[in-house]
Amino acid sequence: MPVLYQEALKTIQTAVAPLRKTQTLSLLKAMHRISATNVHAHFALPKYPMSLKEGYGFILKEPTDDALCIPWSQTVRLSTGDFVPAGINAVVAEEDAHIDYETNRMVLNAKPSLYQNIKHQGEDIAKGEILLQRFERISAYKITALSSQGIHRIKVLKKPVIGIISIGEALANGHVANSNAMSLAGRIIELGGTIETMVVCRENTETILEHLHRLSSVCDCIVTTGALSHKDAMRALINQNVFETLFDRVKLTPSQPSALSLLNATPILHLPGLPLSCMLGFEMLGVPLLRHLQHYTCMLPDMITCINQKRLTCKASSMNAVPGFSDGRHFLHAPYYEAGRLNILSACNGYTLIENKEVIEEGEEIAFFYF
Repeated sequence: MPVLYQEALKTIQTAVAPLRKTQTLSLLKAMHRISATNVHAHFALPKYPMSLKEGYGFILKEPTDDALCIPWSQTVRLSTGDFVPAGINAVVAEEDAHIDYETNRMVLNAKPSLYQNIKHQGEDIAKGEILLQRFERISAYKITALSSQGIHRIKVLKKPVIGIISIGEALANGHVANSNAMSLAGRIIELGGTIETMVVCRENTETILEHLHRLSSVCDCIVTTGALSHKDAMRALINQNVFETLFDRVKLTPSQPSALSLLNATPILHLPGLPLSCMLGFEMLGVPLLRHLQHYTCMLPDMITCINQKRLTCKASSMNAVPGFSDGRHFLHAPYYEAGRLNILSACNGYTLIENKEVIEEGEEIAFFYF
């Protein structure tokens, strides 16, 4: 029975187990990977009170009118980043003061305040503070704190290993180029996965099942394309309950026949063979699946609200994925978005999801999801 898109996403979240295999990498090789552990600070930073300015440190009592003049002998010359000696509780920038050599005093341009231009011990990082959460994505700015602690290697989740099986006689005969598999492989790599293999298979249930069993032992996830129509081979295997079917025939346009199953606990995402149908189906179901496998807190990609620039039509009975381009404020849909289109997505940077509406007029707000 066809299921709603939201039900399909919930099934992915509840029925598929996220990955747990780990490896240890150097910081730069761990960029954009997912941390497998909480990482804590070994020590506080700064390790001592630090001057934030090039200038002069001094002991400041409660500010009074005469605090504008400090005996030169009671000041300490400091550079940015210098240790602030005990007792010194204010630093004035060099440009905010001058020396009166006649009175041998430092004259300030404005009243100082306690601890101005001083960074306290532990103000940047406290000892024991969590620098990186388990299952958090590692960015360049996360590496800042890690490297400041002398941490050079970190435990991360292994990349999801994905197998792709493309089914169809025309593909097997070489009459049609297997562009779907290449597009899927490239997208999987962009999303943090790695490709185990790409198989082209004829419309034969025994051969398909043989490939699926083999890949289920070495892959974290399998993606199949094609053979989902009423009398096709993959449809026959699904209907015969050869797999544990998690959902089937999601109400998606243009990716209606899509399904998700388990074989030996390995998830298999079944996508249509028509190019745009396949790739938009992957965006709507494969991307959430890959993000879930990698412990992302949000299964869907980044979304913004845009103003639709040109009237578009949808099917009210399903969730519609309409590809297009956004400049961050406006959305313009692709000129064509039927299931069989091949090269449409190369000119797009995302898609909008439309449900329960047949028409979106110019000027209406839409949700835009980036690829």
